[in-house]
Amino acid sequence: MPPETFRKLGHQGVTRRGVLRSIGAGGVGMAAGVGGSHATPGQSSEQLDPPTIRGSVRQVHVIRAEPDATVRLIAKGGEEVATATADQLGSVLFEEIDPGRGYQVTQTVGGTESDRSRAVRVLPVDYTPPDGFYQRQKLDSGYNYIEVRDGVELACQVKLPDADEWGEPPYPAVIDYSAYEPSVQFYDSLDDRFLARGYAVVGVNMRGSGCSDGAFDYFEHLQALDGYDMVEAIGAQKWANGVGLVGKSYPGISQLFVAATRPPSLKAIVPGHVVGEFYRDVAYPGGMFNATFAGSFATERDATTAPGGEYAGVEQRIDNGDDVCDANQLLRLQNPGLFDQLASNRFDTQYFQNRAPWTFVDQIDVPTLLVESWQDEQVGSRATRLLERFDTPQPVRFIGSNGDHGEYYGETILEDIYRFLAYYLKEEVPEGESGSYEEALAAYESEDPVEIYWELDHDRNPRFSTSYGTWPPAQTETWRLYFQPDGSLASSEPDDTEASTSYEYDPILNPLGQLVPRNDDDQLQWGQQPDGTYVAFVSDQLDSEHVLLGSASVELWLQSDADDTDIEVTLSEVRPDGTEMYVQNGWLRASHRAEDASLSKPRRPWHTHQASDQVPLPDGFSKLRVELFPFGHVFRAGSRVKVAIETPGGNRPLWGFQLIPEEAINTVAHSSVRPSSVALPLLPTETTETDRPDCGAVSNQPCRPVGNTDE
Repeated sequence: MPPETFRKLGHQGVTRRGVLRSIGAGGVGMAAGVGGSHATPGQSSEQLDPPTIRGSVRQVHVIRAEPDATVRLIAKGGEEVATATADQLGSVLFEEIDPGRGYQVTQTVGGTESDRSRAVRVLPVDYTPPDGFYQRQKLDSGYNYIEVRDGVELACQVKLPDADEWGEPPYPAVIDYSAYEPSVQFYDSLDDRFLARGYAVVGVNMRGSGCSDGAFDYFEHLQALDGYDMVEAIGAQKWANGVGLVGKSYPGISQLFVAATRPPSLKAIVPGHVVGEFYRDVAYPGGMFNATFAGSFATERDATTAPGGEYAGVEQRIDNGDDVCDANQLLRLQNPGLFDQLASNRFDTQYFQNRAPWTFVDQIDVPTLLVESWQDEQVGSRATRLLERFDTPQPVRFIGSNGDHGEYYGETILEDIYRFLAYYLKEEVPEGESGSYEEALAAYESEDPVEIYWELDHDRNPRFSTSYGTWPPAQTETWRLYFQPDGSLASSEPDDTEASTSYEYDPILNPLGQLVPRNDDDQLQWGQQPDGTYVAFVSDQLDSEHVLLGSASVELWLQSDADDTDIEVTLSEVRPDGTEMYVQNGWLRASHRAEDASLSKPRRPWHTHQASDQVPLPDGFSKLRVELFPFGHVFRAGSRVKVAIETPGGNRPLWGFQLIPEEAINTVAHSSVRPSSVALPLLPTETTETDRPDCGAVSNQPCRPVGNTDE
């Protein structure tokens, strides 16, 4: 059976607002008031109670110790396993503990050691509670706590659809699972959208967030195991008829972690705007720390998961008498700081690899609909590559589009989501389709699984769509254009044997990447890079339409007068009207140029980002490849392709990088000996027969007056 809960064993003695009061104006030093004893030096062991202990999955949790007490973890045989100092809330979290029974703790204050605590079991990673553990939990409409395998309680809210419209339960249930505040409020009107379709909607806060118990460690494996237990507990409710996971961004990413644990009650997932690898996708694109977005996100998580947090709902519940929520804050000073973890792991360490869906999505065995947008200003589009890793006979579908971090909730894409869930969660024929369920499902599964929406406007409406049987589309060819001595792009290699062009790498001009601002109408105001800080190459006007879809890369022959430098590549469309439309970016710190040959592809380099592979730039030229994130864009007849190599910054509204601070002169070779080029993903037989959209009308693809094209 799972360990007993802290509520049974340790919540007594914790008064309402006791935890928050202890970290308020009086200072954390007053946290002793949440403990069960207040020993002073010289007290006997009979007067110094042992702390409260809980066994977890390869962890031991300790509360109700004295602040600054020395806490000893003792194995069944009596040997000391670890020691730690209790924090100012009287808590300790021991990690990487071998599974087994009989673990105990003591606390020592002023030379006096308490008796041993009760003995607990540390669970192995592969432990699964018996079915009865889930079936005995009763969750009602409204606010609840879900107990998971180690006794931690996850705060959640349950909303049921209108029985007058949808009949009596059970209902298919969808879950929003994150460390935001889904147990208190749903973002993006997720609840209203799905309640109106007859779904029960459940919002669950991850451990260590909101009113949930435990400590918060961003996407540690325990959060995935909690997700398994969450799904099974909800699936066991009388009002639930199957479970699906929904949502974008944080609750989109969490779906991948939970689904990989294969909870039996899970029937389908719809992850949107996700991350495939935190290091490469968001935290360190190209090896450069994304200080303004990843750093800010981490700082916010550190603040919102601190004791009491910064979400108003937590304090409101405690003020209204939720003593469980109050007591569940006790382990929060054991949270490892997410910002510190990101900033201290400058390479693709085990920390990132343990949290990379790229390494485990092949374990997902339920129908999956993945939604991504190419210019997503928060998480980027690199997670599209997860499609290469799914390995299941279950359907895996994909929706890709231009646009921002909110395209998941555009009406066109939402209708696709509802249709998908109708088949795989509700198991019914969607409205407007005919035939038996089996016939309709067979027809649905015969459709191309990859749907691309093109040129979404600011209301999230696409101008047209295309579909494909695979990702990347089987017909994709590499369209390679070479940098020419005259600043053009051409399909043939240059003739000149020594041609090169230099630009100034000046991080001062773009402090933290110089974010792209928005005007009063929320439109991006994309400006020109300062003269001399970039070099650009532009093709001749195209005589026919070129449809590009997938990953791209730029192969650079680069020389610098510095040992290392940061590089940004910007792909754009130069239009006949004298404007330039943003398409996509790529980044690389030159010392991170080493590739993993087994994972690299002609249009997609895979840099190792290992400390052992870092090599300073030599005196001469070096060849390196810069990855451009996946995109889809139509270059119509009369337009030109532009590629700029530049000092990073000025192209993204939220991403700004902690750049190498030293200025440098970087030189790009474009000669027959050192031919730099761009490799683009061309669909040679695809034609759209659509007019060029107005400049500024396409979501998250801003325009600016054209620059550096010899016009």
